[in-house]
Amino acid sequence: MASGGTEPNNGGDICFPSLAMVTTLSQAEILIALVVAAHAGILAIRLSVSLYRA
Repeated sequence: MASGGTEPNNGGDICFPSLAMVTTLSQAEILIALVVAAHAGILAIRLSVSLYRA
């Protein structure tokens, strides 16, 4: 493993994080992300409707 917690990609320039750096999302974080995404979708629909009517 290379220094800095990354592993080389078959000698390429792109390095991916090692497994030690990957964290799992908790259920609360997933719920928050879904609520934020739903809110953004609702705002996009409202904007589309208002632009259509204008």
